[in-house]
Amino acid sequence: MLSILSFGPVYGQDLATATDLFNTGAVAFNTNNYASAIESFNKALGMLEGLGEEGAPMLKKCKDILPKAYLRYGRELASAREIDKAIIELKKAVETAKANSMDDIAKEASDLIPQLMMADATSFQNEGKLPEAIAGYKKILAMEPNNSVAYMRIAMCESRLNNEPGAIEAFDKAALLGDKDAGTQLSGIYLKKSVRAIGAKNWQVVYDNAKKSNQYVVTAQGNKLLGISASELKKYDEAIVVLESYFAADPNASDKSNTIYYLAVSYEGKKNIAKACGYFKQLLTDPTYKAIAEYKVKTQFKCN
Repeated sequence: MLSILSFGPVYGQDLATATDLFNTGAVAFNTNNYASAIESFNKALGMLEGLGEEGAPMLKKCKDILPKAYLRYGRELASAREIDKAIIELKKAVETAKANSMDDIAKEASDLIPQLMMADATSFQNEGKLPEAIAGYKKILAMEPNNSVAYMRIAMCESRLNNEPGAIEAFDKAALLGDKDAGTQLSGIYLKKSVRAIGAKNWQVVYDNAKKSNQYVVTAQGNKLLGISASELKKYDEAIVVLESYFAADPNASDKSNTIYYLAVSYEGKKNIAKACGYFKQLLTDPTYKAIAEYKVKTQFKCN
């Protein structure tokens, strides 16, 4: 609790007025009326700075209490979710605390600012107010450019808004800052883009996106799509490496006939007829590939 000061009339009218202002501020501070306290302390401070040594003791008390008042007022505003106003008061707390070498107060207020901004933006996100949430996270990034959490939250909001380019950009920045979850998310996004391109048989798009997906997280599906599209694009060496890895990982997979077919085609493209025959033979009883396998084995290659 602040003690109310008593000064005699010997110091003059200005000091008496400053004392009254300080005492008014002290009462307001002690009753949690921080806005009034700050106003009174600042008025007292303005008068005391012109009184020289006479006002020095009370001036020091004003400078000591103002950062605490700003900090408490900032917390109070934050509790009422008046975040912008809270941040203004917290910045004043930092400024006045640093000016008076009150490092603990300066640090507490500095640390609180991005926490409040993050909490406010998260509240918007949880309420489904996604543009407002994105704006909030961007304010944090203006202060802390390496805040990977803010980038991740922006990416999630952009995903919910079906803004895939925006989501990719934010996830990518989070990944560059070391967020492993961002890499997983990016892998999934590119994998979906690869799958979507299969229907149109746009093999270059399938290939490009499967490759990007595997750059972040190597998956079985990513390998399969990469191998098939590489084979279709006549990148046979790459197709063989990826598809053999995929086949070895799960030789009894439900889609193994498809994998075997593309391995056969890739080895044929490499002019390795012995290997091509070996894979085509495995398809002689497969209902989907039986006809092409019989032609390759019995007519075209005359496999042993």
